Amino acid sequence: MKKTRLVLLIVVALLGITVPLYAQEAGVTLEDLAARVEAMVELVSSMSDRLATYEDRLSALEATDTPTVTPTALPTPLPTPTPTATSASPTVSISRVMNVRAGPGTIYPILGQASPGEQFPISGKNPAGGWWQIIYRGQYAWVYSPLVTATYPELVQVAPVIPTPPPTPVPTATPIPPTPVPPTPVPQPVTDPCAGIGGDGCKFRLRNTDLRHNGGGELKLYVGFVHEGRGDEIQGIGGNYYVELHKDGAHVAAVNNSTRGGNSTHQGPQGNKYNYLKAVPLSQVPGGNVAGNYMIFVRDGNGERDSQNYHFSVSGGNGEVWLIFAQNN
Repeated sequence: MKKTRLVLLIVVALLGITVPLYAQEAGVTLEDLAARVEAMVELVSSMSDRLATYEDRLSALEATDTPTVTPTALPTPLPTPTPTATSASPTVSISRVMNVRAGPGTIYPILGQASPGEQFPISGKNPAGGWWQIIYRGQYAWVYSPLVTATYPELVQVAPVIPTPPPTPVPTATPIPPTPVPPTPVPQPVTDPCAGIGGDGCKFRLRNTDLRHNGGGELKLYVGFVHEGRGDEIQGIGGNYYVELHKDGAHVAAVNNSTRGGNSTHQGPQGNKYNYLKAVPLSQVPGGNVAGNYMIFVRDGNGERDSQNYHFSVSGGNGEVWLIFAQNN
């Protein structure tokens, strides 16, 4: 209400200023103007009284009947639903019969087998990611990942404990039987073996040596004496030639002049040319077996040497020896 009164006073002041100016321009007398101003003052005063009455009424109303303003309730916002985490458990599904091992590798022992259609929870993996650690019959075990189907593999962490690989077994070497070492041949003196034995001392030379397997139960010696210049004509008809034999430096006493080349011949590796045959039992062979190093030469009917010394070796059961001595001229 104070603001209203202030407005009325401003109006009266403006009228006091503007009315004289208006009267001057309109040619109104001062008496008329004074009467008009007085009427306006009365009008303003009356209006002021009315305003005061209105103010009193409003104050009374405000004091006796002030309405209580109830704030409008705002709608309660609905709570934002919290997303529920999906329960994801990594598992493996078996599609073929496969081994379940104690660790991530084929060097670990096998704990059992998994069958097609079985599923197992995944509890970890190896750092390379090639093996899954699973719960197998109440214990940790491992399966090869390329052979199974895994669900939620991205959730699987490296297993905190990975079994230590078992020691690599050292293969047991297969014993190799020792190779029999043949006795060292007795060195022969470096001399002319035909020296001092006459003009025919080197008439024969050893041309062919063939060995055959006979089980080694005896030493069987076949010798043929031939003349090369006459188409391998057999020599020693009538029992003129024989041989002397040594094994490992010891004389084979059973091979002597009592057995000589005869008229009959035997078919052998070089044909029907062998006219000397001597079978020696092991009891008469030095060492009691046929294996060894031999030296042989030819003697004529008078016991004189007819060849140099020649050497051959027998091994295993090759106790059948076929020799051809050829006449040099």
